[in-house]
Amino acid sequence: MFVQVTKCKHGSVTYFTCLVRESFRTPKGPRSRTICNVTALPPETRELISQSLQGRSFVAAESLQLSEAWNFGGLMVLHQAWEEFG
Repeated sequence: MFVQVTKCKHGSVTYFTCLVRESFRTPKGPRSRTICNVTALPPETRELISQSLQGRSFVAAESLQLSEAWNFGGLMVLHQAWEEFG
């Protein structure tokens, strides 16, 4: 997938359209289809989408760690008992 920017000019006004597109092959040759239109998004967001589709990661997975987790096992047992026995 990639972000395609197209330009359309009507008189003295130029319009830009930014589309997320997907390339695929058919027996008749390569084709592409539009996944979504991101024109209305801010330019910074469109750039983030484009870079993400190119494979850039913004947060290293190794730097993420779990600082605190809740245990819902006991609560689930109580909930099931409540549902079963009323």
